[in-house]
Amino acid sequence: MNAIRRVVVVALLAVWCFPAVGMAKPMSKDPAPLTERVMPTVPAASVEDSGAQIENLAVREQKARQLQDFKGGGVSIYLGSGVLLVVIVILLILLV
Repeated sequence: MNAIRRVVVVALLAVWCFPAVGMAKPMSKDPAPLTERVMPTVPAASVEDSGAQIENLAVREQKARQLQDFKGGGVSIYLGSGVLLVVIVILLILLV
């Protein structure tokens, strides 16, 4: 029985881990400089429009005074596929 459990665990780990490594994109030999990757250039038009946007937002904030007391809704729990996979593996191990 322990041998079957080990085979199941090894098979699931092999299927889960190795395809992701095989699908990884290789790095190029000459990567772009860090400044080009991190900070995109901002067009000059957006800088000029920011003054009008600030005034617009200030007016909207003054109109919506009741929003300062806003309380959010209920609590939600989101489960991703990784969590579900771990739960399935644990159930397989316990039930086998």
